[in-house]
Amino acid sequence: MRRLLLLLLWSAVALADTRYEIDLGQAASRTLLITAETECLKADCDFQLPVWNATYQIRDFAQYVMGFEAKRASGEKLPVRLVSPSRWRVEAAPGERLQVRYWYFADSPGPFGCSASRWHVFLNFAQLLVYPVGRLREPMSVAFRTRPAAWKIALELPEQDGAFRARSYDELVDAPAELSAFAEASFQAAGRRIRVVVDAQPDDYDMSRLESTARKVVQAATEIMQDVPFPSYTFIYHFREGGGGGMEHANSTAIDAGTPCRDCDVQGVTAHEFFHLWNVKRIRPQSLEPIDYTGENITPSLWFSEGVTSTYGTYIQLQAGLESRDAFLHRLGEEITRHDEIPAHLTQSAEESSISAWLERYPAYGRPARSISYYLKGELAGYLLDLVIRHDSGNRASLDDVMHRLNAEYAQKGRYFEDTAAIERLASQAAGHDLKEVFDRLVRRAEPVDWGHFLSYAGYRLTPSSEMRPTLGIEMSRAPGRGPVIADVTPNGPGEKAGLRAGDRLVSINGRPLKRPLTDELQALRLKPGSKITLAVESRGETKTFRATPKFERRTVYRIEEVRGTDAAAKAVREGWLRAGRIQQNTN
Repeated sequence: MRRLLLLLLWSAVALADTRYEIDLGQAASRTLLITAETECLKADCDFQLPVWNATYQIRDFAQYVMGFEAKRASGEKLPVRLVSPSRWRVEAAPGERLQVRYWYFADSPGPFGCSASRWHVFLNFAQLLVYPVGRLREPMSVAFRTRPAAWKIALELPEQDGAFRARSYDELVDAPAELSAFAEASFQAAGRRIRVVVDAQPDDYDMSRLESTARKVVQAATEIMQDVPFPSYTFIYHFREGGGGGMEHANSTAIDAGTPCRDCDVQGVTAHEFFHLWNVKRIRPQSLEPIDYTGENITPSLWFSEGVTSTYGTYIQLQAGLESRDAFLHRLGEEITRHDEIPAHLTQSAEESSISAWLERYPAYGRPARSISYYLKGELAGYLLDLVIRHDSGNRASLDDVMHRLNAEYAQKGRYFEDTAAIERLASQAAGHDLKEVFDRLVRRAEPVDWGHFLSYAGYRLTPSSEMRPTLGIEMSRAPGRGPVIADVTPNGPGEKAGLRAGDRLVSINGRPLKRPLTDELQALRLKPGSKITLAVESRGETKTFRATPKFERRTVYRIEEVRGTDAAAKAVREGWLRAGRIQQNTN
């Protein structure tokens, strides 16, 4: 009798879940057929498609939906009414099992979208799977039909009877899917299986290099955090023309890079995205919960969830032997230079930049006079907070202790931290005294930063120099899904003379995709006055080529140098900050 009751209970649960099926039969035409089967809770059964996902932008994925219809289990059609641009209402009886079906146009390549073609399909489920309103927290599953025989599936969810299962919609959509005849490698690290999945032309990447990088990143990150919170993990890489960026998920990441990439640098984005499995995925601010898929989820904590993740991306590379301390210090000087050149560093705080993230889709917001990146502000704040904690504690504590406490007190207990207040509290405990003024200066207020003061804790000073550097007279911003976009063009400057316009997307310079800030890309070309460059620009859906002659302007550039006669305490802080003594042997 007890066994029968358990079977009946399981059957009831199985019938109450929501089951998705994605038909790949029309993938070559970039079209997918989506079917969702579920049970109505009331007479009006609403289905909602999220309006945002992957980036902090309203992107209205309903623009890709076609032919939404519903029917009963018997096959009889049910009335459907559109009640908002992203919500459909089906008239059905309470408790009735029904099916909705629609077509989806998947033509947004990259880690932040959904794309389908004759050679692969990549999916962020929140962008194409409607959810039954009121049932987000119930079990869900997804299966695939008409999959080419040579195609495999990379998806970090448990599979049972041909379907991938999740405990909720949140869990389902936090696992992207790659379906193709991808290449892959796997290894054991920290006692877990790690997969490296690549969809690209074989000549465009080096699998052994990717595997080595991933192995070093996983080892260093789990050592830093003293934690392995995932059952397994998958790195999904795409290499394509114009590619760039990465997107974190609970137990996987999708990373995009331009081609060719046999020896290109993906270690930074690999380290950053992997560390996200703690910071933002498990160590999560209260302001981002519960997730609202129907509108903006505003938070003041992206300076920490994204910016300090970049801090730890660097620490992982240092500890993994993937970046030298000299290279780091040079890059840090460049980042300080860039920060102080942006006028908005004096008008927008790290918290304000976080709150305003939802404005980033507008090119005008990206102008340096208007905004500064929470990535940049937060990463630099992370380095300085680490120096403060190390200095004030006599190098007995560090920012690592703050991360460990956030992990233990919040992530591992299923709690969400109280935004900046929680970080300040734990940092103050680590430092041994109240750090409110430090947080006010670095996080809550927009004011000049005394870089030399903080760097002196590690026996360094900031040295300015004057250099002539090339400029195009344009200001750039990053539009999600589009990459570097021209936000403003200086009248009569090199860019305007060449024909560039605000709103155009800058694809490449001299055939090289943009992977760094424009000033850094121009500097790397080692141009001389009068040199001409070739710009590939996407304007109104058409790619055009322009020739431009950069203008040379005098800039103040900062470099970080050791202070002679540094005392033992500062040297100890320096060695701890730069991960000395913990660096892995680099076997590349």
